[in-house]
Amino acid sequence: MRTEDILHSPYPFQDNYMVILEMDNVSHTIHSSSQYNFYVGDNTKRIFSPFSLPKFIQSKLAMINSISKKDWNSFRHGYPFIELDCYTHHRYLRNNPEFEHIGWCVSDSIYVIIMSEDELSELKGISIDPRKESQRESQTYTQRT
Repeated sequence: MRTEDILHSPYPFQDNYMVILEMDNVSHTIHSSSQYNFYVGDNTKRIFSPFSLPKFIQSKLAMINSISKKDWNSFRHGYPFIELDCYTHHRYLRNNPEFEHIGWCVSDSIYVIIMSEDELSELKGISIDPRKESQRESQTYTQRT
């Protein structure tokens, strides 16, 4: 899949979103390291290093990677596929239905991570203040005298 052709990520899925993650190895003069490219919409790609990757993504990736690629029914290296193939969740969840709200492995370097709206906002860099929501809820249930 050509990542230049990614147009639909994040893709709505139930009450969440399917977000494409592309893992790259970046070579430096001394060493190479992983780079995590998330396609978060509006022609925007957020790039993270292993050290800056949000914790909720780290835990989902650890769970996904605990299962072998063949058990994901993922595409083999060099096999052509398109972006919409990433969203056909039944293909990947056939053997692992419990991952429906976590994500799956599409190929050696492409993953789909399931995210809530708040997680997607965090990934986009949009700050969410949970106190505002809490204040709004408490005002709803508070009766003025």
